[in-house]
Amino acid sequence: MTITEAKDKLQKARAGLVLSQPFFASMALRLTIKEDSDCETLWTDGKTLGYNPSYIDGLSLDECKGVLCHAVMHCACGHSFRRQERDTTRWNEACDYAINGLLDAADVTLPEGKYLDHSYDGKAAEEIYASLPEPLQNDSGQGSGTGSGNDNNDQQSQDPGKCGEVRDGKDEDGNIASQAELQQQEQEWKVALSQASQQAKAQGCMPGGMDRLVQDILEPLVNWREVLRRFVDQTAKSDYSWMRPNRRYIAAGLYLPSLKSEELGPIVVAIDTSGSIDRNLLDQFASEVTAILQDYRTTCKVIYCDSRVTGVEEFTQDDLPLKLNPRGGGGTDFRPVFDLVEETGELPACLIYLTDMYGSFPESEPSYPILWASVGCGIEAPFGETVQLKQ
Repeated sequence: MTITEAKDKLQKARAGLVLSQPFFASMALRLTIKEDSDCETLWTDGKTLGYNPSYIDGLSLDECKGVLCHAVMHCACGHSFRRQERDTTRWNEACDYAINGLLDAADVTLPEGKYLDHSYDGKAAEEIYASLPEPLQNDSGQGSGTGSGNDNNDQQSQDPGKCGEVRDGKDEDGNIASQAELQQQEQEWKVALSQASQQAKAQGCMPGGMDRLVQDILEPLVNWREVLRRFVDQTAKSDYSWMRPNRRYIAAGLYLPSLKSEELGPIVVAIDTSGSIDRNLLDQFASEVTAILQDYRTTCKVIYCDSRVTGVEEFTQDDLPLKLNPRGGGGTDFRPVFDLVEETGELPACLIYLTDMYGSFPESEPSYPILWASVGCGIEAPFGETVQLKQ
């Protein structure tokens, strides 16, 4: 097949999608088709669709439509803009697992040998990447494919799924895009995804399973781990020391304290023991709190409570990692925790409450910061900050 014949075949496949799968066609029309005999299959960087004519020659027309859908899904999911320092080949493998289940559910025909495992359905590429085995080391001690994914000489092994690889986004001059440019390109694809969704729904042919994907991309769940970290960091206070004067002002005859460290006052972690929180989520929560406490010299009081306080434990850095062992199992009442804190006479730097939010709240808001880590119910607390945790 000549270069012209291969390009005509791709364009015919794209035109066919306009009639059969307008959701994918709308986004595929955004990509510039470019012949690239140096690549093994085909690739996209969010702007261009590069292809090897020999690879296209070996595909049926339906498979050509499939690899086009595969490429636009990489773009729609932002895979060209989020690799960061991850291994290129392993990232491509993770991205394929993230989208091929969706394409399979949408009756898209992909070439044989595709990476398809429905156990990864609903998971982001980053989560899948973390679960995959480490890449084999080459003679230099580096993983295979740790480059930027933009050099043609480094592309032969970058498409393990043989459906089309995803490369890092580029700027207008063809150079690796800056972080700001990547964010802009990702935002533009979100707009394209929204428009494609609206168009497909108007024609009554939205592919199965894509509604949830569109919602997750356009209205993503808040990363509760980042919220937890930010919440605790904001409550930390700067500690200044007169033992080490600030050198910047000594020459001016001023003796001022220097910043010694970041310290965090005592914190309280309350655990709802009514039985709505499974062991897996409890362990994840304990791991995140442990990581935060490792950065600060502080004490942590853990209070277990259902309709009453059922146990109290205190931890310092010497006791980490945090191991949570809830006791109880009755109804839920949040008030005993706040009553106990008030009885101690020492206000905490902050209080974090892990709960399903079904319980009785105090009538008045305490004076210290409160973060409610809510387990999947969507209820907002009457005071403090609420973050939804996904089990």
